[in-house]
Amino acid sequence: MCVRISRTLTITEEKIKQYAFLSGDFNQIHLDQKEAERYKFKEPIAHGMLTMGLTLEIASSFTEKGMRISTYEMQFIKPIFQNDLIYIVAKKKKQDYGSIYLEITGRKQNELVVRGELALERLSSIHFNNATKESGM
Repeated sequence: MCVRISRTLTITEEKIKQYAFLSGDFNQIHLDQKEAERYKFKEPIAHGMLTMGLTLEIASSFTEKGMRISTYEMQFIKPIFQNDLIYIVAKKKKQDYGSIYLEITGRKQNELVVRGELALERLSSIHFNNATKESGM
């Protein structure tokens, strides 16, 4: 089982445009230079959910058959711009019966830009926990 894994990803203009199309989020702060500057950014910023989704790929290295993501939280510390190269690291914080807890960080030129946590749970433990709660045990 994996304990730590890292990947590098580039947030391209194409990814930003595709995400806007798929999500319906055409907020011009993500697509237009002048609109981004109006909000004091040097250029359009990537969608936070795009970054979150691309970062999620790293969790697959920790996933085993019969698991699902139960929680996923991310804090966006600094803006991510088109063509930024983001170095993502996922570390296993702990593992207990049926669950794996990951800490995720993303850096741009050694500067922290995102951090978050993700929990993976075995479907059998989720069903057991829900059944236990419902039965009052």
